[in-house]
Amino acid sequence: MPPSADPRAEIVEAILAFERSCLAADAALVERRWPDFRAALASQRQLTGRLAELFAATPQFAPDGDPRVRQRLLGVFKYREDQLRRLRAYHEQVGTRLSTLAKMRAFRRSIGTAPVPARILNAHH
Repeated sequence: MPPSADPRAEIVEAILAFERSCLAADAALVERRWPDFRAALASQRQLTGRLAELFAATPQFAPDGDPRVRQRLLGVFKYREDQLRRLRAYHEQVGTRLSTLAKMRAFRRSIGTAPVPARILNAHH
């Protein structure tokens, strides 16, 4: 970190970037834009590492030393946990659908693929 840089301002900027990344991930999750979701998660990993470096360099601004930073990060982590919970629920839902499709395909194969002859009913008989 350059000696002229304000560590508190860097921490605030990193936390804001982390929040924006969570919002971007949320939008991508809702819209099922998986490459964007993956990119947002990668950004969050990088920002988490950057915050850890900043906190190690300036412990007075770390969550243990600054209650405002701790409160803000707790909010971000709670939001992120909800995203991951929704992602897991979506994953389970897709798994259930795929399992149902596999069962239907197996059932279809078990009854054969020969076309069933059409029967025309005579309304007079």
